[in-house]
Amino acid sequence: MGRLHDLGWTKRNVVSDAHPPRVPRKGRKVWTAGQLQTFLRHSRHDRFFALWVLEATSGMRRCELAGARRNLLDLDAGTLEIEPTRVVVDGQVVELDGKTQNAQHTLALDPFTLAVLKAHVEMIDQERRDFGPDYADHGVLFCWENGRPPHPDTITRQFKKLSRAAGLPAIDLHDVRHSYATAGRNAKIDWKALSNRIGHADVAFTMKQYVQTDLEADREVVNTLADLIIGGLLVSGIEDQADDDNRVGQA
Repeated sequence: MGRLHDLGWTKRNVVSDAHPPRVPRKGRKVWTAGQLQTFLRHSRHDRFFALWVLEATSGMRRCELAGARRNLLDLDAGTLEIEPTRVVVDGQVVELDGKTQNAQHTLALDPFTLAVLKAHVEMIDQERRDFGPDYADHGVLFCWENGRPPHPDTITRQFKKLSRAAGLPAIDLHDVRHSYATAGRNAKIDWKALSNRIGHADVAFTMKQYVQTDLEADREVVNTLADLIIGGLLVSGIEDQADDDNRVGQA
């Protein structure tokens, strides 16, 4: 027993001293900008094409897309106010005003998205006229031909269907939001502007969520710095060494 005491075995807790292997954080599934374009090209004839464009160019949450209101879209100003949301709780759709979620903000719309939304509004306005008094106007921006809003889960299922038809890697609808934010990060968009754009209350949260942590991020850093520091010296150095080797061989 004294020998064990001398070795420290009776005082050490080997379990607490153990260090389990580090499990790397699994990266998010995202689409590249090119894959987002592929999805939009393949969905251009879908009834909710305007919704897919808005998602791809704004990173809006599903609840925000499902709750987007027709009267909060200003085609003249080129903006959309984000406020009401439609969420699913225990299988039932619940409408919220968004005021308790720090989600109220106004989105600027790019010319392409604005043009698509304008055409979409013209379509639903015509459908309202065609249905007449039978039109079930819920005031939502995205609805069926009779005015009724789609279930949020229906939006997700349609997204999955279109993604498969386009031959794209399987991702969740919410991952389009991550794809949008990742594209913004890669484009070196100001963090605060990006955070405001996607409706985060804290810019630090946005930075934590989308900071690069994978090998590709490290490769981007090393290539950029190597090019800055070494420039053409590395190539010329290799060529000079090759010439020296040739001369030695000939001698």
